[in-house]
Amino acid sequence: MSITSLSITNFRNLVAVNLTLHPDGVHVFYGNNGSGKTSLLEAIYYLGMGRSFRSNIASHVIRHLTDKFSIFARLLDKTKNNVSIGLEKSLNGLLRMRMAEKELANTTELANQLPIRMIHSQSHQLFEGSPLFRRKYLDWGLFYHFTEFFMVWRNYEQALKQRNKALRDKCSKQELETWTNELIKYGLTLDQLRRDYLKLLLPILIPLIRELFILDGLEITYRSGWAESQDYGSILRSSYQEDTHLGYTQFGPHRADLHIAFSNIPAKHFLSRGQQKLTICGMILAQGLLLNQELNKGLIYLIDDLPSELDIENRSKLIHFLLTQRAQTFITTIDRKNIWECIDGAAEITKVFHVEQGYILE
Repeated sequence: MSITSLSITNFRNLVAVNLTLHPDGVHVFYGNNGSGKTSLLEAIYYLGMGRSFRSNIASHVIRHLTDKFSIFARLLDKTKNNVSIGLEKSLNGLLRMRMAEKELANTTELANQLPIRMIHSQSHQLFEGSPLFRRKYLDWGLFYHFTEFFMVWRNYEQALKQRNKALRDKCSKQELETWTNELIKYGLTLDQLRRDYLKLLLPILIPLIRELFILDGLEITYRSGWAESQDYGSILRSSYQEDTHLGYTQFGPHRADLHIAFSNIPAKHFLSRGQQKLTICGMILAQGLLLNQELNKGLIYLIDDLPSELDIENRSKLIHFLLTQRAQTFITTIDRKNIWECIDGAAEITKVFHVEQGYILE
């Protein structure tokens, strides 16, 4: 799916936005800090995810002195059919979602229809943050590629929550064993799905990183969250006493991680900030390529302040790749020249908008 028209009302400082968009082009939004550029990306993200990447408090995203925001769009699917989609959120937290004139029951239906990836100032957490960020990177891909993933992930999280409660409450060994068995069942399936996804992704990702900034030696290794030389069930049962003392489960897919390195040196120590950003872009672009290749689904890219930490050569490489992929992309920048100078002969699929005090003009 791609967005052909977008209307936003009372979202942060965006008063009334109405845009006509290119279904497979690059859209550049420029303006001063605080003008509303990031708010625009946040609104698009909200449309696809049913939540913000900045705040989940309704009063933070609804424009001051108004009682709700609304976002509506027309989508174009791969068969060139038009689909309407919209959502509204009120100050009381009520979220209403509709697609093709039908009410949606949950946000997973939104996410399934409109795959979106965001690259912003916090994306460095993929390297520098906790393993949670790297698990989220993997699980985003699993959501689209394996229909059983969401059910498996949800059941694993529920079993983990119940086992941890049983540990804290010093429940009987029999009750603990019930949740331990559930944890093993769903944990092993989740672990295998992550391995299967990485096996699909790496043949696309490794060459892409090399192409983006001609750097060999990228190594990505999945770590399951327990000693892989041992049986998961045996590890859980042998750690019963220590888990009880700690009050939580030490081992399992909730502790999994991706080890990302170049020539055996962790990426966060090997790469400059600019190289980190380019690598993160490459990792997300690879997910988009895989999604298109395997499922014929288009991915929408949102890139906030793209020029930051990237010189003109690397900006040009990244934008050229986005243009050749013909993926719908939304980019923000303070100065339009920082992007326009990187767009070579692609004006027909590029649209530029000026953002000023909550208004957007083409």
